[in-house]
Parts: sequence; structure tokens; C-alpha cells
Amino acid sequence: MNIEVKGINGRLVMKVQENCSYHQFLEDLDRLLDQSLFLQKGYYPRAFFDFGCRELSDDELQQLLILLNQKERVLFDGMTILEQSHHVQIKKEQLHNGEEMFIHHETLFLGIVNAGSYVYCYQDVYFLNMVKGTIIAMNEDVKIYGHDFQKAQIVINQQCLHDLTTSALTSIYYKDNQIIVAKEEKYVSNNCDYVR
Repeated sequence: MNIEVKGINGRLVMKVQENCSYHQFLEDLDRLLDQSLFLQKGYYPRAFFDFGCRELSDDELQQLLILLNQKERVLFDGMTILEQSHHVQIKKEQLHNGEEMFIHHETLFLGIVNAGSYVYCYQDVYFLNMVKGTIIAMNEDVKIYGHDFQKAQIVINQQCLHDLTTSALTSIYYKDNQIIVAKEEKYVSNNCDYVR
């Protein structure tokens, strides 16, 4: 049997061994649900499925739910799911006058945002190059990061910060009904000497 069953807080936790194939798990679960414990009239324990690090496909989840529905012996009480890994999108485009870009995911922006262009941000955005255009935060939780703003316009929650110019690491966000510009105080410039 590749399923370990434990009673925790009024529910059954069914832990599946990591080296078990999904097909074998379904067969073991089918046999387990036919045991006398699950055949008691009026007894429907809640069952939580712990798959460890295994990620189930939609098809596998559907197979599990079909089996539980056919057997009618336990109440499905959830399962472990893997945390989504943190992904930052990368945009390399250069925006020119009149162009617009919509940022729907946390994004690292490598291109230049020229004057007259607009970037609409639904998530945090990090600018590595020059920003001369308009950055519009589409909700007040968005944070804008960069180090080379040149007369940029920042709009958050219908408030506008005009002509932002900085060459220090800067974070811009909305707090206490105002736009906050936080510059890195200990900005270290590149003190290089040219060698001939």
C-alpha cells in the first residue's frame, strides 16, 4: 500500500509515497476505500490528500475526483498544491512617443521609455534604463523601481508626480494618500579611473 492514512484534527490525511506512480496510487485508493472502515453506513470522513512535491495535472485531478464520486465513501477535503514559483517577466522593448505598454505581471523592463510613451502597470515594475515617459500605476499597491528617471511623469491613484528626475536607486509607491519617492541614501557611484 502506497498510501499512509493518519487522523488529524477530525479528518483523514492520506499521504502518498513519492516514488509511487499515479496509476498505482489510484489502484491503492480504490482498494483502501473498499475496506470495512469506509463501508459503515452514514460514515463519510473528510479526506485530505498529501501528494508531497508531486504536481497533479488536470487529468489526474479529474481521475481522483471521479473515483471519489463513484465510491461515495469520503468527502474530498482538499489536497496539497505546490507553491507557484516566483516569476518576473522581462521586457526589452524601447517605447517611442505615442506608444503604450501594459504590464500585467511583475516585470523587469530593460528598454528605454522615451518621452510621450506610456507604461500602464498592474504589478510592480523595475526599470533598468532611462525613463522619460509616463508610468501609470493601475492600482495603489503597485511599486515602481528605477535609477534613471529624466523628467518622467508618475501617476498613482489619480495623483501625478511631474518631472521626476533622479540618478539614484529610487522606489516610488503610494502611501497615506500621497506618492512617496524613496531614494537610496547611500548610493555608491562607480569610481573608476580610465586606464590607457
